[in-house]
Amino acid sequence: MAFTVDNSNKKSTDNRNSRYVQGGTTEIYNNRLGWWEKRVFPRQDDDIRLVVFDIEASRPDLIANRIYGKAIYAWVVLQYNNIVDPEQELVAGKELFLPTQERLILDIITKPTGGDRK
Repeated sequence: MAFTVDNSNKKSTDNRNSRYVQGGTTEIYNNRLGWWEKRVFPRQDDDIRLVVFDIEASRPDLIANRIYGKAIYAWVVLQYNNIVDPEQELVAGKELFLPTQERLILDIITKPTGGDRK
């Protein structure tokens, strides 16, 4: 049985866990997003240190799912480690750092910074 999912009404800026709302400042216009200015997350001593598995190369969603239990936090994996091109920079064996789950929830997710409506 085949089925389809209607994503036509879903917007990244409406998702409370989106990088456009949590990871910086985004200007939202009626028909487009403006410039996205990423937020800088300072590292802390209790950050999680991990090494990218072979299966996770180029897949920040798999890393986010392993650490946080939710693939939607893939943007945290990339932004926290200043990765622009996952195909080239997120390779097997690479060492990454991520905020603890407690810090992610209390200091990052609950303090939205973006989504300025124009």
